[in-house]
Amino acid sequence: MRYSPLYKISKDNGLLAHVYEHLLAQYILKYLQDRGFFISSDIILTAKTYGDTCYMDAELHNPAAPNVYNEALRAFDKHAIPEKAVRRAVSECGIEMNRAVLELKQDELMSNLSRMQSSDWRQQSEMTYRKSYDKSSVDTLFCVPYLKYGKKSNKLFPECVLEYSVDEEHIKSPIDQALTAIVVQTVALNFLVAVRENHIVYDRGDQWSEASLSVGYRIFLGLAKEDKQITSQLKHEFTAYIQYLLKSPFCSNLQKALIRCSCNLEQVLLGRSTLNNILGGCVIGGCGWLEMADDARIKQMIAAIQLDVYDI
Repeated sequence: MRYSPLYKISKDNGLLAHVYEHLLAQYILKYLQDRGFFISSDIILTAKTYGDTCYMDAELHNPAAPNVYNEALRAFDKHAIPEKAVRRAVSECGIEMNRAVLELKQDELMSNLSRMQSSDWRQQSEMTYRKSYDKSSVDTLFCVPYLKYGKKSNKLFPECVLEYSVDEEHIKSPIDQALTAIVVQTVALNFLVAVRENHIVYDRGDQWSEASLSVGYRIFLGLAKEDKQITSQLKHEFTAYIQYLLKSPFCSNLQKALIRCSCNLEQVLLGRSTLNNILGGCVIGGCGWLEMADDARIKQMIAAIQLDVYDI
C-alpha cells in the first residue's frame, strides 16, 4: 500500500478551498473509476478542508493505482472546470453546511478556482503546522465577494435514503454474509460517484443493519431540492450501473483486495469491529478472507443486491 498525503493552500479563503475540495474529489474518483480503479478495493480517498487549506489523503492499494492517481491530480489542475460542475460543488457545500446559496458570481469564482488549480501541491510531511483563523476558516467564512451563503438551518434541504439489501436466501454461512457486506458497501460507495455526476446530493453518513441473517446498508443523502423523480431515477441508474460493474475490472479488483486482506490485514475493507457487529458476533480470519476471494461468488452477490430509495 502506498500513502499519498498532500495539501494545497487557498490563502485566507477557506470557502474557496471548500468548493475546490468538492470539485477535486469528484473529478479524481470519476477519473479513476473510468480507468478501472474503484473505491475500497483500489483506493481510499479523503479530501477535507481545514482552515484555508485543502488536504488530500489517498491510500493506494492497487499496485497500478499510484501512477493513475498522480495523473488524475495533474489532469484536474490543467482542465477547464465546467460551469455545471462548479454549480454542483457550490450547492453540495451548501447542503453540507445547511446553508442556502444566496449569491453566486460564477465567472469570478471560476477565475479564483483557476488560480488555485495553478498553485502547487505540497507534501504534508514538510508542513510544521497550519492554524485556522475565524476571518478565513472554512468553519466561519460563508461570504466572499463572489459567493454568499445564508444562515444555517437544518430545515432547508430534504433527505432521502439509499437502502441496499441482499436477502438471506443468498447467504449460507458467515463467510457469505461477510462477503455480501463488503460487496454491498463497495458497490454503494462507487455508485455514489456516478450519482453525483447526475444529481446534486451530499452524503450525510451511513448505517448497517446488524445481527441479522440478511445484509442491509443505508446511505443518507441531503438533496438540493425536493425531487419527486429521484426515487425512480436512482433505481433505474443503479440497474444500469450494476451491468457496468459486471463488465468492468470491479470484480477482479475486489478479488485481489480480498486476498490482500487475508495477508495479515495488509488491506482492510471492513474493520473487525464493524464486521463483528454485522455478523452478530463473528470474527473472520485470514483463511476466511481468502475464501471470500472468489470471482463467481462476488458476481453472484452483486447481482443479488436490491436498492430501495425513499424520503425521510
